[in-house]
Amino acid sequence: MDSTADDLRDSKRARLAPPPPGDVVDRISGLDDDVLLHILSLVGDARDAVRTGALSRRWLGLWTRVPALRFASRSVSTADLERFVSFVNGVLARRSQSDCAIESLAISYAADNEHSSLGNRMPRFLCAWQRVIPPPCTIYTDSARKLMVASVDAVQGWIRYAVQHRVKSLDVDLSLPSAHRPKRWRDFVEKKPAVCLGDLPTSTSPVRLETMRLALGGAGLRLSTTVKFASLTVLSLENIEIPTGGVRHLVRFVSSASCPRLQKLSLKKICLDVLDDELRLEAQVLSELVMEHVQPLVWLKLRTPKLRVLHIDQCSYELLSISAPRLEEVALFFQPRESSSYRWLDVDGDLPCVRRVKLCLWSHRHRASRPGEAENDCSILLLKHCSFLTCLDVTLEGQKECELDVDMIKRRVPHLPQVTSLTINVSVMFVNKRHGFGASVASLLTRFNNLRHLSLNLPFFVDLQQNNFLCDHPNHWINEFSMGHLQEAELTGFAGTDCELWFIKAMLASAKRIHKVAISFNPYYSLPQSKMDEFERLLLGSGGMWTSHRDTYTLTCIR
Repeated sequence: MDSTADDLRDSKRARLAPPPPGDVVDRISGLDDDVLLHILSLVGDARDAVRTGALSRRWLGLWTRVPALRFASRSVSTADLERFVSFVNGVLARRSQSDCAIESLAISYAADNEHSSLGNRMPRFLCAWQRVIPPPCTIYTDSARKLMVASVDAVQGWIRYAVQHRVKSLDVDLSLPSAHRPKRWRDFVEKKPAVCLGDLPTSTSPVRLETMRLALGGAGLRLSTTVKFASLTVLSLENIEIPTGGVRHLVRFVSSASCPRLQKLSLKKICLDVLDDELRLEAQVLSELVMEHVQPLVWLKLRTPKLRVLHIDQCSYELLSISAPRLEEVALFFQPRESSSYRWLDVDGDLPCVRRVKLCLWSHRHRASRPGEAENDCSILLLKHCSFLTCLDVTLEGQKECELDVDMIKRRVPHLPQVTSLTINVSVMFVNKRHGFGASVASLLTRFNNLRHLSLNLPFFVDLQQNNFLCDHPNHWINEFSMGHLQEAELTGFAGTDCELWFIKAMLASAKRIHKVAISFNPYYSLPQSKMDEFERLLLGSGGMWTSHRDTYTLTCIR
């Protein structure tokens, strides 16, 4: 009996003891090729994948069969860029001689900090009739230009490689040095190095390319009128200059004529020429469209019969025309207008499938201000077309600063009884007026009487000091809103002020069915524990059996 127990103990010790030197078992190398190739495809940089060949004979040359290659550099100078491009091209040349195709190719690098980072910023656009008036300054430095030219040449070669070798996914992300703008904006755009998609081999069509992302760091992009991307389903163009006359090529490039299967399109930080003032997008199978900082525009017209998701932010158009009867989610954030300009929204018919909307509303304006209440016109019109809307996300602008300010919500925004979930994001415009958000939030809440879920997100207020928790505006929370159906409330960015206490008190007085309140306090405030105690006592004493859970900056009460 004892002998058997001793044998078991000896066997267990043998299994747990480390093997002698020279007898180490490499369990990873014993895995199937498919598993090892999958592991290598997850490596963030192909240079590290190449180095695995030094591990053992089992790994030697295995990287040449990896279907997904990623090249990621650190900050580079002109000399470093040449070495990086040479390495990438060498790897691609070796892969082109093998029978293993590259399914996915991703390349990214950033310019050295010695160069200006203006390439990642958009020009200053003035939304007047001329719309773009760049400031006069000198041409950019020779070193910055050389680096951009070398980068553009490299990208041109990588796109050509992807097309010739039937790559399915191409992702190029550059952070390039930029130029100081010359006196004439058109000279700046025309002289800037540009990637040319029209320079693809005439004997080769990108028939296999399914997803493509080109983030060119402010470089130009010249588009083809002949190349057809028959298999492309996802396209993202970012931080790109479109030269004079290029908008019509852009329109054709993203249309069904050039990309008949395109389903997802993203346009971000696209600088158009001032003379190309209309962007007409017609795509028969497009389901998702994201446009951010596409400027300047006068007319933006969308004819997308299968579009389901639309996101437009900071695009300086004056007329937006939408024909998309299958829309389900809409986010429209309008760039603030100049007093001399107008903005129009034209929606073709009702939008019966829309359930989620994100938009911006101005709550107050000065009685004599321009453009006045028209600032909310497009948002109000959109809400009227969404009869079956259930989830609304509002960014709230325009705080009340004096008693003469006009309420732009109660007077104009319709009642929305169909909305059951509301998210309110108080804008950073309130950043210097911590105690001014109450009137705006209270006004917005009067538009709803059937909410089940409420989320209120406050920004960081720079004016809030240790002695600034008191508030003399209790009238903000006069109970004019009805939340009899409210079940859950999520409150973030709180600081422990009187305003916030009064809001919760007014909410609890109306929301008799509420069963969960979660509060997150901003960690940048020095919140006394006594303040959190005050919030907790208010919730626990509101009636019913409540239980609470506290952390350093969170308080959750459940009934």
